[in-house]
Amino acid sequence: MSQDLMVNLVASLLAFLVGWLARNLFTYYRNRRPVARLWRINRQAPVTAIVGSAGEREALWEADALAAMSIRQGLSRDLKIHSVATVRSVAFSLAAHAEDNIIVIGGPAMNEMWKVYADRLNAPYKFRRTSNGYGIEAQQGDDFFGEVRRPDGTSQDHALVILARNPFEPSNRLIMMAGCGFLATLAAPVLFSYSFARQLTRQFDTKQPVALVLSVEDVGGYMPKPVIVAHAQFAQV
Repeated sequence: MSQDLMVNLVASLLAFLVGWLARNLFTYYRNRRPVARLWRINRQAPVTAIVGSAGEREALWEADALAAMSIRQGLSRDLKIHSVATVRSVAFSLAAHAEDNIIVIGGPAMNEMWKVYADRLNAPYKFRRTSNGYGIEAQQGDDFFGEVRRPDGTSQDHALVILARNPFEPSNRLIMMAGCGFLATLAAPVLFSYSFARQLTRQFDTKQPVALVLSVEDVGGYMPKPVIVAHAQFAQV
């Protein structure tokens, strides 16, 4: 009797372990693997996030900080990367950290490191200063995306997200994200959520650099799911 009981216990334990392993493998391949393929972080190198530290509107500093917090939480939860240094651009040392896995949060109005890295990429989209702030324009063609406030109180904003290799150390990753305004900067990290990661890894070869323009709306305090309105892969030397 005791031997039969032991056999049943072992069989139950094995069935539990097989089920647990199957569920975790399914979760990994469905959710975490696409996120990892999108990030492509070199785990042998540090991860440093650079946030803005100057600008005309203080509110954008808050957006940078909140976006950085979201990024840190996502990396910790999805990739088990728990050490992400966050540095303001005025305190960032190129001599010490230029070759890290770099995450630049905040565009040229707020983050001077945006220009340093963007100038070495020749990405198909860039920020351009306008009379009302900054907008995102295509390097070729007439496409232009900015921040729009409508008479009915709703608004639309756009963010530029660039996934590339670090131009100072190609084995490491460079991620750049910034909105024309507060709303899109805050929303940009959503691209690294499970659903967007699955979509993007199916649509693009994430080994190659890609630039994405994200549109987000504010409708009476409600923010619908952001939408990718423009994208282009590009060559990186």
